[in-house]
This record gives sequence, C-alpha cells and structure tokens, in this order.
Amino acid sequence: MPSEATQPAAHVSRQNNIGSLRLVGALAVLIGHAFVLSSADGRTRDAVSNAIGDVAPFNLGLPGIGVAMFFAISGYLVAQSFVRRGNAFAYAEARLLRIYPALWVAIALTVVVAAAASAFPPGDFLQSRQTVNYTIGGASLLDLQYFLPGVFDQNPNPAVNGSLWTLPVELRMYLFVGIAGVVGILGRRWLFNLAAVAIVAAAIAWPEGLPLMSNRDHQEISLFFLAGTALFINRDLVPLRGAGLVAIVALTAALSWTAAYPLLFGLAFSYAVLWVGFTRSLRLPDLAARGDLSYATYLYAFPITQLWVSALGPGHAWVVAALTLATALPLAYLSWHAIEAPALRLKGRLVPAKLTRRSVIVRASE
Repeated sequence: MPSEATQPAAHVSRQNNIGSLRLVGALAVLIGHAFVLSSADGRTRDAVSNAIGDVAPFNLGLPGIGVAMFFAISGYLVAQSFVRRGNAFAYAEARLLRIYPALWVAIALTVVVAAAASAFPPGDFLQSRQTVNYTIGGASLLDLQYFLPGVFDQNPNPAVNGSLWTLPVELRMYLFVGIAGVVGILGRRWLFNLAAVAIVAAAIAWPEGLPLMSNRDHQEISLFFLAGTALFINRDLVPLRGAGLVAIVALTAALSWTAAYPLLFGLAFSYAVLWVGFTRSLRLPDLAARGDLSYATYLYAFPITQLWVSALGPGHAWVVAALTLATALPLAYLSWHAIEAPALRLKGRLVPAKLTRRSVIVRASE
C-alpha cells in the first residue's frame, strides 16, 4: 500500500473514498434543490444552506457545496488522467466518453417525459423550436436552454434542468487541462503554479474578459477545480495529510476577514475533500460499490424534483427529496450499467491507436 503522501489510484473506489464523496456531492445538490424548487417563493433554503450562509463565500448553499466537491475532485483526477496518459487524443477520448453518452440519454429521456407532461399536444411540443433548441443546446453543451413549452409552468420555478449549467464549465476545465498538458505546463510544477497565480489574478482584475470564463458564477466554481488540479501537481510538496488539513483550515479561519478569504476557502475546502477522499485514516461506506451513480444522479435529480413538485405542489420539500431520491437512484444505476460503464470500455477503441500512444512521460515533479 502506498503512503498517504503518494496517493492510491483514484479510479479504484475500493481503495479510497472518492466514489462515495461523489455520490454525497450529488445527494447534497438533490436535497438542496428539493427545498428551493418546492418553496412557493423559490428562495427557501434547507437548514444546512442557512447555517453555512455566513461562513462560505460565493453565497454557497448545500447545492453549491455539492458542486464544489465535484469540481475539486474532478480537478485532481482530470489532471491525473492527462499525466497518466501523456497523450492529448487519449485524454480527450476519455473525457468525452465520460461526459456525453449519459448526457445524451438524459436529454432524450427528459424530452420524452416532458412531451407527456406538457400542456401542449405531443406533436406541437416535439416540433416546437424551443424543444429543438433545448435538445440540441443541451446535447452539445454549447447553448444550454432551460425551458420547454408547457412544462412546469405552474411550478414556482419553471426550469426543466437547472443543474446542467455546470457541465459546460466542466468541459472548459477539461479543455484547459488538455491545453496545459500539451504545451508542457502540467509537466513543470513551477510553470503551472505561475500560470495558476496569473489566472487567478486575471479573474480578479479582469473578470469580464477572461477567455471562455467571463461569467462570475463559472469563475467561482472553477476555483475549486483549479485548487484540485494544483493539489495534484504539487502533491509531492503538499501531500494530503491530517496535519496539513488542520494547518490550512486554521490559516483560512485566521484570515477570514481579509480579501484573500474566498481563495483560501476554495483551497482549504478542496484540500479537505481530497484528504477525506484519499486518507487511510477514515473509511466511508463504499457508496460506489454498485457503480458510480453520482453523475447520472446529478443529471436526473433536477427534472425529477420538478415532476414531484408539479404533482404535489409547493411546500413538501422533504417528501419531494425522498421521492426524488427513490426515483433518481434506480435511473442512475441503469445509466451506469447500461450507458456509462459500456461507454468507458470504449476507451482506446474510437481513436486510432497510433494517435493514442503515450507521446511523452509527463512528470509534475520536474
């Protein structure tokens, strides 16, 4: 067994808590959205969101904490993915197979169910430009649309799947990691750290002009991805240890009154998530034992919540959360075993072998 400073293979759920944390993050988003979507005014939040409102920056509630967990873990693992492969084509193949097949099925199933739930006749619904734009924009992640004709119009919030907004951000993070890997930044720690500082500085000084990331909400959640990536690149200098966690949390608390607090919070939060994910001192129940249900749970929870709110009316947050959980998890199980896992087995088969050979040994410690 490797030491805590040299992390175990992150894709093997039995060796760490990463798979469990992913599902915990998805469930945090599910529960938080159940409260917001069930409230008559669309603003009532769960107790956790209210409790952390004065502590967490960026107005993070329970759904935001769940998304931040996803991004911190993803930043670490995606950088690891490129370094392990050392090839842009193999890296791109793996990332696209992970994000798109399950998304396409979720979009298609959402449109089919929405056609039955819409106030419009099915034929008119399917031919509507709004439906076409929702389908194409969602399936491509290039132009997300959040509403469908005659669907959830009586709900406090008529959005069909508001959770999708994070996926284009994730895709851009994949792109940035790929570019950094190709130009050699991932292979030179000092250069990566310099680039990371420059990106953060640019986001602070010139937020509206940051390429592909001018939206403030996008920048805020990307901070957790960047922190996860930085912790991977600097894993030899900043190993994930309990003492390190105590130190970084203490530093963040001590400087909570300064302008640096949001950045320190992002780093401390990401460090805490990854420490729990990889430590041998704490073993969470293996929630990924039957498959990685986190992504599909995230994809389906929002529209399923809206269906239950539509059926029950506002004001039943815990009931809606329980019913959504009971509906989404079986769908996620089917998605993993019928779509996601088979898609991931296609790695190395879609791109010609000569393009996916490891082209360079990338060492982040250089």
